[in-house]
Amino acid sequence: MRTKLLALIFGIFLAAGTAYAGPANSVLDTDGDTVPDAFDNCNPVTVPASAAINPTQSDLDHDGCGDTCDPPCDFNHNKIVSIGEVTLAINQLGPCPAFPALCPCDLNHNGVCSIGEVTVCINSLGKTVGPSGITNAGCNPVECGCTPAP
Repeated sequence: MRTKLLALIFGIFLAAGTAYAGPANSVLDTDGDTVPDAFDNCNPVTVPASAAINPTQSDLDHDGCGDTCDPPCDFNHNKIVSIGEVTLAINQLGPCPAFPALCPCDLNHNGVCSIGEVTVCINSLGKTVGPSGITNAGCNPVECGCTPAP
């Protein structure tokens, strides 16, 4: 009897639209990519919304944060762009070898590592992965960093 009464009360609250089903911000979609911020792997907390739109939620390097929010030139996927990666990009200036994996500096995949791509790497120096709204990742929006849960 008591269980039925509680179910009835919950049903009334649900019908009235006052039942609590999760975080209040779960309906917010700040970047407009149709994925609510609380579940978005590229949540624009500290980056412009236009740079954080990731409707497919792609995460090719499996770091817990969307590809759109990953800094370019993080070739070793350690979640930060270092001077070593910038040096690698500089050393790759020019046409790429036949195997794209040997030319990570070719950010636009046109077969050439250009000065523009090296400049992107220089501008990414010190930048970290993130941010992410996914609840299984521990993210620090101040540093725009994301550490996936184990």
